[in-house]
Amino acid sequence: MTTAPASQPITFGGLLFSDSSIASALESTGTADVVREKLANFTQATRNEAVQEVERISNELLDLNLVDVLLGALRIYEDLRAAGRRTMATPDSEEIVELVSHRVTLDNQPSIDLLVNGAHVASVHLLLSLVIDIQALTAVVREGRLTALQIGRCDVNASVNIEGTMVARKHAQLQLPVSLHMGTGLPLTAAT
Repeated sequence: MTTAPASQPITFGGLLFSDSSIASALESTGTADVVREKLANFTQATRNEAVQEVERISNELLDLNLVDVLLGALRIYEDLRAAGRRTMATPDSEEIVELVSHRVTLDNQPSIDLLVNGAHVASVHLLLSLVIDIQALTAVVREGRLTALQIGRCDVNASVNIEGTMVARKHAQLQLPVSLHMGTGLPLTAAT
């Protein structure tokens, strides 16, 4: 288990590959060879280029800010939405919503299409999994918008599978900023 400070944006990929790179993970797990085998009828240079493209695109897919994922999930949390509706109905009001514990999950299954000379020759399938267990969270809602959060500890489990092989897995305990202020706020109701 690791503890990560939140002084800069924490991304899915940054969490998973804080000690290594996706390139070394693809090689060490044999996944790079699986990608090369998909292009067995092409030159070694083409196969190696395909692996580099899978690395590059995977890095882009993993560039998800964990705080943004958390905020996106909280927008649909019913207690926050109800507070949003109440504060819309009562101008200049503010509500504080406490979530003692809350779980946010993300399962994404993108694929990367490999094209050679403009023709589709193979697809590489990924599975990105993320579970964020929030131990304590206090939200401030004003005028139907989430305007501030105070977050305690978060336990994060993240993993990435490529072509059915676990490429990386990590458990971390994150201490997020004591307070996140969101300017004009994040809309919680359809009317905003």
